[in-house]
Amino acid sequence: MTDTPTEEAVDPGEPMDLSPRPGRPARRGIRRWGPILVVALVAVVIVIVLWRVLADATLVFREVDDAVERREELGDDRFRMIGSPVSGTPQNITLDDGRPAVAFSVTLDGVVADVVHTGGVSDQFQPEVPVVIDGHWVMSSNYARAADDGWYFASDRMLVKHDNDYRVENQDRIDDAEERGQYE
Repeated sequence: MTDTPTEEAVDPGEPMDLSPRPGRPARRGIRRWGPILVVALVAVVIVIVLWRVLADATLVFREVDDAVERREELGDDRFRMIGSPVSGTPQNITLDDGRPAVAFSVTLDGVVADVVHTGGVSDQFQPEVPVVIDGHWVMSSNYARAADDGWYFASDRMLVKHDNDYRVENQDRIDDAEERGQYE
């Protein structure tokens, strides 16, 4: 007798069965799809982040006079516009869809554009202090201010001269807008 039980059960005179064993049932469920879903989710998040970063980086920067001149060409494309708010025009309003907004006009080189801003308004926002606003043109005179030309700039993001982020990045443009952004 030997110590291993397998040697006792095997008869050396009988041929050995070498037929393949039946296969394992296929794995199903979360174990198989889990890693694939995680990789797909990470890929989607990366694409969304890149899309937002690149979309923000490709916004065209226009001065009020240039934006008004090219209004029809720009259509509803998003861009950044710089100008100085006109004294007396900022007013809190409620849009037709019930959202709160601030309506005001901006000017540069004597050209005026009406603005309806739905994003957050900086504490430093005040007349004659240059702002950079992101948005697009809308053909409507519902929210007319100083320009009253049948158009307004629908803005949802605003940077004010006194914001530290803006001052460092665009100091030359701000200085230029201060000189040219006076409304008479």
